[in-house]
Amino acid sequence: MKEKVILDPHQRQLEKIFLPEDLERLRSSADVLWAENEPMPMEEVDKVKDQIVAIITGNWHYGDVSKFPQLRAVLEVSGGFPLPKYLDYATCFSRNINVLSCSPAFGPAVAEMGLGMAIAAARQIVWNDAAFRQGKANWSHLEFGETFLLYDKLVGFIGFGGLARSLKPLLEPFRCPIQVYDPWLTDTYLRTQGVTPVDLDVLLATSRIIFVLAVPAISNQALLNRDRLNHISAESVFVLLSRSHVVDFDVLTEMLVEGCFKAAIDVYPEEPLPLDHPIRGLSNVILSSHRAGAIGEALYNIGRMVTNDLEAILQGLVPQEMQIAQPEYIQLRG
Repeated sequence: MKEKVILDPHQRQLEKIFLPEDLERLRSSADVLWAENEPMPMEEVDKVKDQIVAIITGNWHYGDVSKFPQLRAVLEVSGGFPLPKYLDYATCFSRNINVLSCSPAFGPAVAEMGLGMAIAAARQIVWNDAAFRQGKANWSHLEFGETFLLYDKLVGFIGFGGLARSLKPLLEPFRCPIQVYDPWLTDTYLRTQGVTPVDLDVLLATSRIIFVLAVPAISNQALLNRDRLNHISAESVFVLLSRSHVVDFDVLTEMLVEGCFKAAIDVYPEEPLPLDHPIRGLSNVILSSHRAGAIGEALYNIGRMVTNDLEAILQGLVPQEMQIAQPEYIQLRG
């Protein structure tokens, strides 16, 4: 008899994250309940709570985890671990319930977009496109403005999680030395990954391209404040890919208005960004509407990873593809 699994991806659409063959594999592995785009009503959850071994969900909205005596896994499909105020991680850890995030599904897509945005900023591709359309493009082969090659430039990663690990190999053809600030990893580990651990201020002051890749945590809210952003040189490009939580966005906006450096931004403290926000009118900034990972191929990675890891869990094996919540990480994240 198949074990029962709730498939409740609300905030994601089932058909957007599961290819038909992956959904069929999922149904072959388990007795899949609900499987609708609308959130599963709690009265329906309560009818089966004693039998559920795994919950695939867009967000944890089921209350006390202890109401599921057979639960072995929570697999989220939104792109980040449920907040501790919604999910009781202590109970999950004590009962060996795997809490899994689909965030690795987005790594390659976001990394590719980050590389593209960095090159576009360094070579002023977007600016020149706009100027060309207005008859203002510089056709001279003697004046090159502030463009530069990515080749051999010192690159800084703020954070060295899954996103950074997806971006690093994309930079290898450009021979970029990479320095990293990540207080959650040891210097020894970072060196084994072929990067140089450095202090944050050193990274900001010396990197020609700065990628913000850190996941949000209590310890890094507005980590990049005015004092730290002041270290960035006028020749540098600041690429914000992970979350705006890490940056004092008002200060960043002021500095970009003043032309202190160039930037490429995909994430914002308020989305959609207000139409009158000053950053919209700046020529030294490339703007993307939180779309670095929003591509069909990346979304279908979610369904594939969920299915693969759920197959492993149901067979008593260790999941290999999704990110597994660790007590140390949750404590730091808060």
